[in-house]
This record gives sequence, C-alpha cells and structure tokens, in this order.
Amino acid sequence: MEQPYSAEKISMKIEIFPSADQVAEKAAAYLEQLIRETLTHKKTFSLAISGGRTPWDMLKILSKASLPWSRINLFQVDERIAPDAHKDRNLTQLFQAIEGSPMANQVAVFPMPVMAEDLDVGSKAYAQLIKEITEDEGLDLIHLGLGSDGHTASLVPGDKVLEVQDRDVAYTKELYQGRIRMTLTYPLLNSAKKILWIVTGAEKKEMVQRLLNQDSSIPAGAVNQTNALLMVDEMALGIGLD
Repeated sequence: MEQPYSAEKISMKIEIFPSADQVAEKAAAYLEQLIRETLTHKKTFSLAISGGRTPWDMLKILSKASLPWSRINLFQVDERIAPDAHKDRNLTQLFQAIEGSPMANQVAVFPMPVMAEDLDVGSKAYAQLIKEITEDEGLDLIHLGLGSDGHTASLVPGDKVLEVQDRDVAYTKELYQGRIRMTLTYPLLNSAKKILWIVTGAEKKEMVQRLLNQDSSIPAGAVNQTNALLMVDEMALGIGLD
C-alpha cells in the first residue's frame, strides 16, 4: 500500500490492528498495564475519557480488570449540554459500559457540570477540580478520538473554542450536531503525560492521514504528539480498501 503520510513527520507511536474489536481489546490491555505501573510510584491515576463505540468497548473490557479502582480518578474529555441520564450524554454511555463491574462501584467519576446555570462558571470549576484532584500534577492519560471532520474532544472545526489558550476547560459557542458542548482545551490536552488516540472505521481514513502529518488545519492536528500513541484499525488506515 502506498503510504499516504510522511514517515519522517510522524512523532507519535502507532499500533495497527485488523479490526475495531481488537483495537478495543489492546487499548484496554495498554491502559491496565499503564495504570498498574503508575500506581507503583503514585497514590492515584487520573485519566480523561472521550466517547465513541470502540472506546466504550475498551472501557467495558477494562472495567473487568482486577485493579485498585478506588485509586483511579476518571474525568470526561467532553460532554454535550443535555439533561442528566440523557442518551446523548457521554456520561450515560460511560455508566452503561461499566455497569455491574468492580470499576463501577469503586472508581471516582467526575462528570462535567454541563447542567450548570452558567457554563463559564462550570467550565472554570471543572478545570479547578482537575487541578485539585491531580494535585497540580496533571492528567496521567487523556484518551482522544478523531471525527471524520477532523475534530477531537469537542474542539470542532470553525468554533471559537479552538482559540482558547487561557483556560483548561471551555465550551463551544455554536451548536455542533445539535448540541453545545463542554470540552478540555488544547492547553490541558497538551499537558497530559500521555495521550491515547483510538481511531477505527474507513470513514476516518483521510483524517488519520492528516493527523499523522500533523496537519494543524484540522483541530486534531494541533494536539501535541510527543507522548501520544495511536491505536488504529486497518480500515482507518485504508488498508485493504483499494
């Protein structure tokens, strides 16, 4: 297959798997190992999770692991402004993914305050909460996805949220797919100790290529790749599609 990106420009690690199911399985194993290793020298492990079918499958697998869940803090990368328990909420899908597992009963989940009367106040409060819980050490890992339009988190094309550099959490100014959204911003994403990208599906092929080329004209391309790992299926890389 002709390589659609420049190998010289790639700074993140890439792991390629035949299917989305295998991406979910291997991502869960990667997280389990990272959590175990980190907790040998830290009191807690703090991560932020994005939404998506493959990530929920990953979380479902991870939730069955025998980990010290009470030492793990789980934050949201982004969330839609919608009522509690609404099907559009990432939090709703998260709880469904871990339902009935040891993780569900012990892990500390910190939902984005998307039902706050003032989203600006809510965004600042969430940023402060992350600082307090992580004791100003930052998030150990942020999981990101990639949209077919190049968005990641809720850093969406054309929205003023892309310009935010003085806050760790903000919200979109325009509706995106019918919802205003709260999101972590570039300053916080780029301060994470590790970033795990999970991308699956043929519809992501073009954007995966642009991500690997660090194309800053798409929102995902502006995320620091130094400490990043991309777990991707063959379809998203275009393998076997021609």
